[in-house]
Amino acid sequence: MTRVMLLNIALFLMPFIIFGLWRWLVRGARKRHEFTSDAPVFVLIAIGVGLVTAGLFFFASQENEPVGKKYFPPVIRDGKIVPGHFEQSKTPSDPAETDKHQVTD
Repeated sequence: MTRVMLLNIALFLMPFIIFGLWRWLVRGARKRHEFTSDAPVFVLIAIGVGLVTAGLFFFASQENEPVGKKYFPPVIRDGKIVPGHFEQSKTPSDPAETDKHQVTD
């Protein structure tokens, strides 16, 4: 989750960083106070939001459920967290197999 948040923040800030670098490189005879006074903030925000949206759509399309597999969410077993995972779908013949992934208290 942290990786996704950092990636989205980086995508949002990318237009501002590129604009700042461009202004710094071409500032020439401009005064320091003019560096940010005429920055196209709305355009930079719109581009940043567009990049974040595109990134979210891209990564959402990359994490598909494997075909023919069933997802089992994380559970706590014997005081340890067993991470969520996919297993091949099958029809259990043994009733004990059905209860394998049930959480019991």
